[in-house]
Amino acid sequence: MGSHTTFLVFSRGSGPCDHAVVNHRTRERAFDRMTKLVGTGLGSSELIDEATALLAAALPHDSACWHTMDPATLIETGFAARNMPAADESVARFAFLPDDYNSHARLARGKRHSGVLTDATGGRPDRSVRYRELLRPNNVLGELRTALVIDGACWGSLSLFREAPRDFTLDERDFAHQLASLLGRGLRTAGVRARSSGAGAALWPGVLLLDERSQVVSITEPARWWLEELGTGDPAHDPLPFAVLALSERARTDTGTGVNLVGASGRWVSMHAAPATGGQPGHVAVVIQATPPTAIAPLISAAYGFTARERELVELVLQGCSTREIAERLFISPLTVQTHLKSVFAKAGVRSRRELVGRVHGSSGV
Repeated sequence: MGSHTTFLVFSRGSGPCDHAVVNHRTRERAFDRMTKLVGTGLGSSELIDEATALLAAALPHDSACWHTMDPATLIETGFAARNMPAADESVARFAFLPDDYNSHARLARGKRHSGVLTDATGGRPDRSVRYRELLRPNNVLGELRTALVIDGACWGSLSLFREAPRDFTLDERDFAHQLASLLGRGLRTAGVRARSSGAGAALWPGVLLLDERSQVVSITEPARWWLEELGTGDPAHDPLPFAVLALSERARTDTGTGVNLVGASGRWVSMHAAPATGGQPGHVAVVIQATPPTAIAPLISAAYGFTARERELVELVLQGCSTREIAERLFISPLTVQTHLKSVFAKAGVRSRRELVGRVHGSSGV
């Protein structure tokens, strides 16, 4: 199994978790506290820290991992582990297979956004590649996954684990489903607070070439700066950011794919990956660069709940179009444009086009 067997080594500092039956009142209190927590507008790291503490009482578990996601591609953009090591290339390869049971993509698109692995496999978890390669070698039986979906968009995922012979119940699965939209709203708010401008935006794009094991073959100097922005010090010694690993694994089965994510400075970063031709088989090229405001606009629109028409209007505002030009392009009257703008301003919490553009570019300080 090699490095696979290190994935779920639990911390024993606080002793084994107590899986006694949690009553309805305990979960009700946890849900109320989670609602208040999401309303505080925390960043993703702080939100995950606080939410994990609340989940310890409502859904006892031995270990957990959180991911932020690009709602447009459902590619994982960030990883936060609790009582388990940081993710490596084996996790990126096996944990997020789109055709495996309870894949995050299926949970995100399904009516129920949470699932227990043993239930999904009909009591035969060994039917899951993820279970065979990652969970069983570490004596893990219980896995509860939840896609954090709000208004049809998935902004992250949560996985909880229990060592054998303990498992999660369908009642716990249903409670996790109730939390999906709540936690999704919290991660969505954290994404809106990110910015698209700053010192990094002035740099050239960085390029990485990865081999079949996602090890760095070659790297340009700007890519080193971008890797620091994504949480890696020296790629020669430190593991690559999980977002890079996840994207490179996705690119191996696709002609090319991309993702937008928030860097350490709170600014948006874009990555694109595609199989590299003309060299060794299995090599992948990754380009990292600043995200243009036009690429962020759909995320901002989704986060604020803009309608389809309002999203079209916002994109034209970002292009600098006047009211008359917007009316002509959308085949509506200038008065209707103003009506839509008022709705957009109210949802985004701004009072003018300038503030709206500033919100997307990040110059308003949100």
